[in-house]
Formats: sequence, C-alpha cells, structure tokens
Amino acid sequence: MRKGNTARLSCASVALAGSLMVQPGQASQADGLTPALSPAPAPSAIAPPSLPFPPPYGECTLSAWSSNRNLDDRPDITSAVCTINWKPKISADLRLGLNLRAGSQFNLAADGASGRVREAYFDFERDALAVRFGRQIVAWGRADGVNPSDKLAPKDFTLLTPDDESQRLGIDAVKIRYTLNPSISLTAVAAQFTAHITPQGALPANLVKALEPEGTEWALKLDRTGQGLDWSVSYFDGYERFARYRLDFGMPPAPAFQGDFERSRAFGADFAMASGAWTWRAEFSHAALRPGCKQCQRDERWVSRAVLGADLDFAATMNLNVQLLATRHWDHLDPSASPGLMRTLELGRARLNTEYAALETGLTFRLSDRLLNDKLKWEIGGVFDLTGQSHLIRPRVSYALNDDARLSAGIDFYQGDSQTYFGALTKNRLAFVMLSLVF
Repeated sequence: MRKGNTARLSCASVALAGSLMVQPGQASQADGLTPALSPAPAPSAIAPPSLPFPPPYGECTLSAWSSNRNLDDRPDITSAVCTINWKPKISADLRLGLNLRAGSQFNLAADGASGRVREAYFDFERDALAVRFGRQIVAWGRADGVNPSDKLAPKDFTLLTPDDESQRLGIDAVKIRYTLNPSISLTAVAAQFTAHITPQGALPANLVKALEPEGTEWALKLDRTGQGLDWSVSYFDGYERFARYRLDFGMPPAPAFQGDFERSRAFGADFAMASGAWTWRAEFSHAALRPGCKQCQRDERWVSRAVLGADLDFAATMNLNVQLLATRHWDHLDPSASPGLMRTLELGRARLNTEYAALETGLTFRLSDRLLNDKLKWEIGGVFDLTGQSHLIRPRVSYALNDDARLSAGIDFYQGDSQTYFGALTKNRLAFVMLSLVF
C-alpha cells in the first residue's frame, strides 16, 4: 500500500538475489546436440560468467558534526562510517542476511573506531512458512516514526546519523511467519533482551545502572495488508528497553537512583488506509509494567500510548505528515508536590524516567519536497511537546551529485525548560554536513 512518505529520511535497502545460471550458447547432452552440431556464438554474444553470489552493497559516509548525541557538550566531530549489506541466496529456500556497520566516531562518546553487527541471520521460506533465525531487526508499527507497538526493536540514541531508522539495532531472535491467506499472516517472535543505548553525559554521579535481564521475550502479531486497509494486532511479553529509576535510601551517605528494567506485558494495534492523496494512520499500545526489584513499593503500573495522523501528497512532489501523540501514565505522582529535598530528588527521577505528567500530549509534523528531477530534496520536521511546551525542530536538505554520491546537511534544535522532554536534551543540539557514497 502506498504510504505517502515520499521524502522520509530513512534509506531503503535494496535486496539483491543471485543464482547459478546456464550460459547462453552452452549445449548439454540433454539438449540432444553435440558441441560439433552447435553453432559457435559470436564473441560479442558471449555473456560474462555469472557470480555464484551477489556482491555486497551499502553506503559509506564522511561527515562533520558540531556536537555528539551523548549530552556532554563535546564539539567538532568528524565521522567516517560504512554500512555493508550482503544477502546471498544459498539455495532455493535459504538465504543469508548480513548488515554490518564500521567506522570511527559514530556513536556514544564518539571516540575512536568501532564496528557493529546489526544483522546476521538465515532466512528460510517455503510455501506459506517463513523462518528467520539469528540477529535481526524486528520493527513493528505503521505510524510515522513514533511507534507505541514497536516493543522488540532497541535503538542507539547516540548514533550520529540524520536518519532515525538507522538507530535500530538487531536482536538475537527466532521469527516465524505463517501466511494464512494472501492478505493475512501470523508472526511469532522469541528473542533475547537487548536494551536501548542512551546518552551517558548527563547521568548523575549517584546513579546505579540497571543490570540487563536474561529472560526470553516473545511476541505475537496478526497482520493484514491489501485491499485499501492495512492493520495489525499484537501482544508482547518481555521488558521495557529504557531502564526506569527509583530512589534508594539504603545506600549512604546519599540517596541513589537505582536502575531497573521493568517487565512489560503489552497489547498493541495499528492501521493505515490510503484514500486518494491521503494516507491515514493510527497506532496504540497499553502496557502493564512490573518492576524487577523485590523491595519496590509498587507492584505494577500501567501506561497507554496512542498516535493518530495523516499524510497528504500534493503539488506533484510535496508531502505533509501530521500526527497527534498522547501518553497516559495511570498512576503518576506529581514530583513537585514533594517537600524540600525530596522535591529535588523526585524532579531528578522524573527527568531520568522522562515522565513529566499524568497525561502527556504532543504533535509531530514533516513537510518535504523533491525538486530537479528528485536530485534536490528538502524537508523540515518537528516534534512539539504540548504538555511541557518544549520542541525539536529538524530541517534537512540533500543533493544528488550523481547516481552514487549525495551531499546532505541538517540541524537538530532542541528547546524547552530543563524539566521537559526536549528541554532536557538541549546539549544534543547540533548541525552536520555529510557526503554519502553508495556502492
């Protein structure tokens, strides 16, 4: 179904397949012809030998950034990164998938060279059954960028990239999809937990980091596509990927912020529908969250999240996307109601947990255009925290020098009070320029 996001910053991966082929002009005994009876092809008609596997493909970038995304005010960073994909077909039913990222100064503290295996899996498909085993990116949800039902995909929020989709990390998992009919499929996932990678520069000294749980997560999704309406319903049983912090007064001389990964059982649903130049989207989740600590005072809390939005294609090459956001913390306690020193501690805990009100509302927008035969693309996007009156503005522009090279630039501008969602991230303001080479 046409999604209408004609200028999304995400880079679409192109799947390549390879197989052994019989060369033109080659005869065999089964043809009933001998080489002496087969006419010799003209030299210009001889095809080059086919490769048993397709070559890798990907993108290399050289970029300069005014800051990093680690909330530590480190300026002037130069990054060189290559992302490599390889998807050879091993047999008629089996394919290998690899996605590797390597380079210098591209994440966290932006210091030195590093590499990462984002995906390394085997794909098996036969008739209605598809099985993927190994490290893989599992991304669910049909809303634009903000996906409440996307419970399985960890992200690296310190990654120096203009594309939010590139933040996704692979998880070690088994995913089984069974196609019930041409429109409906059922997917089951069993995975090992992987946490988000988050900025470390603003963490307080009296913080105790959470230990990652070792339990297995699992999820189910019933998905329908085609015939004008796409929808899915899902269930997740696993862990929240952001650590949640509580005050621990049993660690003298000062109270500590103790981290913990909460157990999450969540129901999710989404839909998308195209109607002329419009595409309508909605996504929802409701989660019951239970802390892992035995001494925690609260046994369980509940959080509901919803997104409702629309895309509009207009003026031949332009696109507008607008979404309303809402998050409801059903047992929220106002930190400003605490007296004295406790108020300061509770406000700090709220910042660590990014929970500022019982009902938090917001708005996202993105306006984009493609010019000069798609060589020049620009967009301006933003997220507005309507509850705390903070915001993020993100202009982007790119120009294709040729089929293989692209020059791009952009700004991330955070604004707001320190006790708001985007105000707490003002140290991540930055500007960048990037040269990308596709191979």
